[in-house]
Amino acid sequence: MRPWLLVPAKSLSAGKSRLLGVLEDDERRDLNTRLLRRMLSTAARFPGRDRTAVVSECADALQLAQQCGVRIIQQTLGPGLNEAAQEGIAALRRLGAQDIIVIACDEPLVRPSDIRGIADAGRKSGGIVICPDRHYLGTNAMLVPCGAMLRFQFGESSFARHCQEARRLGFAPTVHINPRIAFDVDTPADLAMWAHARRAGSDPRFYLRSRGTTG
Repeated sequence: MRPWLLVPAKSLSAGKSRLLGVLEDDERRDLNTRLLRRMLSTAARFPGRDRTAVVSECADALQLAQQCGVRIIQQTLGPGLNEAAQEGIAALRRLGAQDIIVIACDEPLVRPSDIRGIADAGRKSGGIVICPDRHYLGTNAMLVPCGAMLRFQFGESSFARHCQEARRLGFAPTVHINPRIAFDVDTPADLAMWAHARRAGSDPRFYLRSRGTTG
Protein backbone atom coordinates (compact mmCIF):
# COMPACT_ATOMS: atom_id res chain seq x y z
CA MET A 1 0.00 0.00 0.00
CA ARG A 2 1.25 3.46 -0.87
CA PRO A 3 2.11 5.68 2.09
CA TRP A 4 0.68 9.12 2.66
CA LEU A 5 3.01 12.10 2.30
CA LEU A 6 2.57 14.97 4.76
CA VAL A 7 4.22 18.29 3.91
CA PRO A 8 4.25 20.87 6.72
CA ALA A 9 4.54 24.37 5.24
CA LYS A 10 5.46 27.60 6.99
CA SER A 11 4.23 31.01 5.88
CA LEU A 12 5.20 31.76 2.30
CA SER A 13 5.92 35.36 3.33
CA ALA A 14 7.65 34.79 6.68
CA GLY A 15 9.39 31.46 6.05
CA LYS A 16 13.15 31.20 5.51
CA SER A 17 13.89 33.99 7.97
CA ARG A 18 17.58 33.09 7.98
CA LEU A 19 17.75 34.34 4.38
CA LEU A 20 16.60 37.84 5.32
CA GLY A 21 20.09 39.23 4.81
CA VAL A 22 20.48 37.93 1.25
CA LEU A 23 16.94 37.99 -0.19
CA GLU A 24 14.35 40.73 -0.37
CA ASP A 25 10.90 39.92 1.02
CA ASP A 26 9.39 39.26 -2.41
CA GLU A 27 12.36 37.07 -3.36
CA ARG A 28 11.97 35.05 -0.17
CA ARG A 29 8.26 34.57 -0.80
CA ASP A 30 9.02 33.52 -4.37
CA LEU A 31 11.58 30.98 -3.11
CA ASN A 32 9.14 29.52 -0.56
CA THR A 33 6.44 29.28 -3.22
CA ARG A 34 8.81 27.64 -5.67
CA LEU A 35 10.06 25.08 -3.15
CA LEU A 36 6.54 24.08 -2.08
CA ARG A 37 5.32 23.86 -5.66
CA ARG A 38 8.29 21.70 -6.62
CA MET A 39 7.76 19.31 -3.71
CA LEU A 40 4.09 18.91 -4.60
CA SER A 41 5.00 18.29 -8.24
CA THR A 42 7.36 15.55 -7.07
CA ALA A 43 4.71 14.11 -4.77
CA ALA A 44 2.22 13.98 -7.64
CA ARG A 45 4.36 11.22 -9.16
CA PHE A 46 4.80 9.35 -5.88
CA PRO A 47 2.84 8.72 -3.75
CA GLY A 48 0.33 10.69 -5.87
CA ARG A 49 -1.88 13.71 -5.29
CA ASP A 50 -4.53 11.52 -3.68
CA ARG A 51 -2.01 10.52 -1.01
CA THR A 52 -0.42 13.91 -0.37
CA ALA A 53 -1.43 16.55 2.18
CA VAL A 54 -0.12 19.97 3.17
CA VAL A 55 -0.62 21.21 6.73
CA SER A 56 -0.11 24.90 7.39
CA GLU A 57 -1.31 28.01 9.19
CA CYS A 58 -0.65 29.98 6.00
CA ALA A 59 -3.72 30.59 3.84
CA ASP A 60 -1.53 31.21 0.78
CA ALA A 61 0.32 27.91 1.24
CA LEU A 62 -2.98 26.05 1.58
CA GLN A 63 -4.38 27.79 -1.49
CA LEU A 64 -1.31 26.75 -3.50
CA ALA A 65 -1.66 23.17 -2.24
CA GLN A 66 -5.33 23.14 -3.23
CA GLN A 67 -4.42 24.42 -6.71
CA CYS A 68 -1.92 21.55 -6.97
CA GLY A 69 -4.71 19.07 -6.23
CA VAL A 70 -3.58 17.75 -2.84
CA ARG A 71 -5.42 17.58 0.47
CA ILE A 72 -5.12 20.58 2.78
CA ILE A 73 -5.10 20.57 6.58
CA GLN A 74 -5.58 23.83 8.46
CA GLN A 75 -3.10 24.10 11.34
CA THR A 76 -4.96 25.23 14.47
CA LEU A 77 -2.93 23.94 17.44
CA GLY A 78 -0.45 26.81 17.41
CA PRO A 79 2.65 27.71 15.41
CA GLY A 80 5.62 25.46 14.85
CA LEU A 81 6.71 22.47 12.82
CA ASN A 82 6.09 19.98 15.62
CA GLU A 83 2.52 21.20 16.05
CA ALA A 84 1.98 21.07 12.28
CA ALA A 85 3.28 17.52 11.99
CA GLN A 86 1.28 16.36 15.03
CA GLU A 87 -1.95 17.88 13.73
CA GLY A 88 -1.35 16.62 10.20
CA ILE A 89 -0.66 13.07 11.35
CA ALA A 90 -3.83 13.08 13.50
CA ALA A 91 -5.93 14.29 10.56
CA LEU A 92 -4.56 11.62 8.23
CA ARG A 93 -5.02 8.89 10.84
CA ARG A 94 -8.70 9.82 10.95
CA LEU A 95 -8.80 9.12 7.22
CA GLY A 96 -7.36 5.65 7.81
CA ALA A 97 -3.76 6.43 6.85
CA GLN A 98 -1.19 3.87 7.99
CA ASP A 99 2.41 4.64 6.97
CA ILE A 100 2.87 8.42 6.78
CA ILE A 101 6.01 10.12 5.47
CA VAL A 102 6.61 13.61 6.84
CA ILE A 103 8.94 15.62 4.61
CA ALA A 104 10.12 19.23 4.66
CA CYS A 105 9.21 21.26 1.59
CA ASP A 106 12.60 23.01 1.28
CA GLU A 107 14.45 20.12 -0.39
CA PRO A 108 14.83 21.05 -4.08
CA LEU A 109 16.69 17.91 -5.16
CA VAL A 110 14.17 15.30 -4.03
CA ARG A 111 12.82 12.93 -6.68
CA PRO A 112 9.82 10.58 -6.59
CA SER A 113 12.24 7.65 -6.32
CA ASP A 114 13.66 9.16 -3.13
CA ILE A 115 10.23 9.25 -1.49
CA ARG A 116 9.64 5.70 -2.67
CA GLY A 117 12.96 4.74 -1.08
CA ILE A 118 11.73 5.93 2.31
CA ALA A 119 8.57 3.84 1.87
CA ASP A 120 10.65 0.79 0.91
CA ALA A 121 12.87 1.24 3.97
CA GLY A 122 9.76 1.38 6.15
CA ARG A 123 8.35 -1.80 4.66
CA LYS A 124 11.61 -3.64 5.25
CA SER A 125 12.08 -2.47 8.82
CA GLY A 126 8.46 -2.20 9.92
CA GLY A 127 9.52 0.73 12.07
CA ILE A 128 10.26 4.43 12.16
CA VAL A 129 12.51 5.67 9.34
CA ILE A 130 14.52 8.84 9.94
CA CYS A 131 16.32 10.81 7.20
CA PRO A 132 18.92 13.23 8.59
CA ASP A 133 20.19 16.38 6.96
CA ARG A 134 23.73 16.39 5.58
CA HIS A 135 25.14 17.53 8.93
CA TYR A 136 23.42 14.68 10.81
CA LEU A 137 21.80 17.29 13.06
CA GLY A 138 18.33 17.96 11.66
CA THR A 139 15.59 15.68 10.35
CA ASN A 140 14.57 16.26 6.74
CA ALA A 141 12.06 13.42 6.42
CA MET A 142 10.71 10.52 8.42
CA LEU A 143 8.25 7.67 8.08
CA VAL A 144 5.84 7.12 10.95
CA PRO A 145 4.15 3.69 10.85
CA CYS A 146 0.66 2.97 12.05
CA GLY A 147 0.60 2.62 15.84
CA ALA A 148 3.62 4.84 16.51
CA MET A 149 2.41 7.67 18.78
CA LEU A 150 5.43 9.80 17.99
CA ARG A 151 6.12 13.09 19.75
CA PHE A 152 7.83 15.13 17.07
CA GLN A 153 11.14 16.72 17.98
CA PHE A 154 11.85 19.09 15.07
CA GLY A 155 14.28 21.83 15.97
CA GLU A 156 17.87 21.85 17.17
CA SER A 157 19.51 18.39 17.12
CA SER A 158 16.22 16.81 16.03
CA PHE A 159 17.90 13.83 14.37
CA ALA A 160 19.31 12.52 17.66
CA ARG A 161 16.11 13.37 19.51
CA HIS A 162 13.95 11.59 16.95
CA CYS A 163 16.13 8.49 17.29
CA GLN A 164 15.65 8.65 21.07
CA GLU A 165 11.91 9.08 20.62
CA ALA A 166 11.74 6.03 18.36
CA ARG A 167 13.52 3.93 20.98
CA ARG A 168 11.18 5.25 23.67
CA LEU A 169 8.30 3.83 21.65
CA GLY A 170 10.04 0.48 21.28
CA PHE A 171 11.20 0.93 17.68
CA ALA A 172 14.78 0.55 16.57
CA PRO A 173 15.15 3.66 14.37
CA THR A 174 16.05 3.00 10.75
CA VAL A 175 18.41 5.74 9.58
CA HIS A 176 17.94 6.25 5.85
CA ILE A 177 20.72 8.21 4.16
CA ASN A 178 19.88 9.90 0.88
CA PRO A 179 21.96 12.86 -0.36
CA ARG A 180 19.08 14.55 -2.16
CA ILE A 181 16.82 14.37 0.88
CA ALA A 182 19.74 15.50 3.05
CA PHE A 183 20.10 18.78 1.14
CA ASP A 184 17.77 21.58 2.25
CA VAL A 185 17.84 25.29 1.54
CA ASP A 186 17.92 26.94 4.94
CA THR A 187 20.93 29.25 5.14
CA PRO A 188 22.72 31.64 2.74
CA ALA A 189 25.41 28.96 2.29
CA ASP A 190 22.76 26.42 1.26
CA LEU A 191 21.26 28.87 -1.20
CA ALA A 192 24.66 29.61 -2.72
CA MET A 193 25.49 25.91 -2.99
CA TRP A 194 22.22 25.18 -4.77
CA ALA A 195 22.65 28.14 -7.13
CA HIS A 196 26.23 27.13 -7.94
CA ALA A 197 25.26 23.54 -8.68
CA ARG A 198 22.44 24.65 -10.97
CA ARG A 199 24.66 27.13 -12.85
CA ALA A 200 27.47 24.61 -13.26
CA GLY A 201 25.12 21.86 -14.35
CA SER A 202 26.98 19.52 -12.04
CA ASP A 203 25.62 16.70 -9.93
CA PRO A 204 24.67 18.31 -6.59
CA ARG A 205 25.59 15.07 -4.83
CA PHE A 206 29.24 16.09 -5.27
CA TYR A 207 28.70 18.98 -2.87
CA LEU A 208 26.98 16.71 -0.39
CA ARG A 209 29.69 14.07 -0.47
CA SER A 210 32.30 16.77 0.10
CA ARG A 211 30.57 17.43 3.42
CA GLY A 212 30.56 13.82 4.51
CA THR A 213 27.11 12.65 3.35
CA THR A 214 26.97 9.51 1.26
CA GLY A 215 24.24 7.39 -0.16
